Amino acid sequence: MRYMRKLSRRTFLRGAGNVAIALPFLDEMRSRSVFAAPAAPPVRAFNIFLGGGVPALHQANGLVGPLAPLAPLASKMAFIRGIEGPGGHPAAAGAAFTGKNLVNDTTAGGPSVDNEVMRFAYPTGKPPTAIDVQGVGYYYKFLDNPSRWVKSWDENGHPKGGLVDDPKQLFTTFFGQAPGGMTAAPTLTPDQKLQTSILDAVIGQYKFYSSDASNLSVASRSKISDHLEAIRQLENRMSGASLVTGGSKSATCSTPAMPNPNLYVSKHHNGASSGGDVVAADFVTSFKVMADLFAMGAGCDLFRFGFTVACCAGDGLSFTGPYSVAGQMVDLTAAGETHDTNHAMGDSPTVGSVALTHQGWHTHLFLECCAYAMQQLDKYMDPNGQSILQNSLTMLGTDLGTNHSGKSVFYAVSQANGKFKPGIYDVQGFLLDFLSSVKSGMGLGGTPKMTSFLV
Repeated sequence: MRYMRKLSRRTFLRGAGNVAIALPFLDEMRSRSVFAAPAAPPVRAFNIFLGGGVPALHQANGLVGPLAPLAPLASKMAFIRGIEGPGGHPAAAGAAFTGKNLVNDTTAGGPSVDNEVMRFAYPTGKPPTAIDVQGVGYYYKFLDNPSRWVKSWDENGHPKGGLVDDPKQLFTTFFGQAPGGMTAAPTLTPDQKLQTSILDAVIGQYKFYSSDASNLSVASRSKISDHLEAIRQLENRMSGASLVTGGSKSATCSTPAMPNPNLYVSKHHNGASSGGDVVAADFVTSFKVMADLFAMGAGCDLFRFGFTVACCAGDGLSFTGPYSVAGQMVDLTAAGETHDTNHAMGDSPTVGSVALTHQGWHTHLFLECCAYAMQQLDKYMDPNGQSILQNSLTMLGTDLGTNHSGKSVFYAVSQANGKFKPGIYDVQGFLLDFLSSVKSGMGLGGTPKMTSFLV
């Protein structure tokens, strides 16, 4: 068994030109000796949202029919039925991941769970990544009411992280300005390198401390790498270069091709008027490209917290064209506008009614987008042999149950590195009870009121 090296808290990486970079606090800087231990995966949290709700009659049948897109995730998530939310689009949307009433259209009643996890896990209050929180998705109505489409809120109830709805813009955010990705960097002289990045001046010492020769634990070496990577990413953001650098830890973090410039992008407007007609295939295809980029950004450690939105709360648009619902091809044009279909269904629809069937088509499409985003997170692996989806706190949520009712609102939560149990669970209690139970399971304290899905 190998003992770890002891370091002074004042250890610096030093280079030419009086360059000195302080190291983050490491286990080896503690006063007592500790044994080397495998690196734990970084703490991450993602909120996956669909507007319009999932009617209780759809939920009752399990992961089939309108909920069929979630079936591939059955062994990796806990699906929760029976939560009572606030009801009504604005209140329910703003409380979706906070559990508290809105202050106004731009201010939540408190932080969202992901933000609480962030501040609990990272002493500085944010992760050592280039981007604190990344949001992606589509919405149409209520540009002037962010409470309906923002899904991450800080400790003051203010929006945390912007929402990008253009695949090309998301690509540029991650990979820089060059069409098709960043070109190869030219060979630079030592003096040019020093002007390019302060990190190049200390590369020799970095290589030592990140090698076996340093006798540091895997966790500490990873922490040093994260610390310096965050510095380099900050430099890149200031210069407009790619956030994915040559020093990225994952072999999958090479720059992909620029998305097709003709991909569909949603159009926003103030107020509640309808969002117009949208070809279903265009919506799904474009959303999945953004989900690919979103997952790659998380896999390349550009961000550890984020959210996706498959239409905002109370959104209204009319899908057109063919679409496959649980293996059955339908013409979504017949389903009408999404919000109107919810109203036509009412609070107590009957099984087999036309309105319930049409609403199920919309639910299936939105859940297909949400499920795809989570499945992409499941493709990126951490050193502990589990995927980002399995290691992170990933919550799926919506605003309503049936129509405008807050009864039986549907949620799901990932395993979060062994903290929650996969399965389908029927619970009784309020949204705040559920979110408080999730926070308790994540180690944030408190007594959980819903325990069936906790390990």
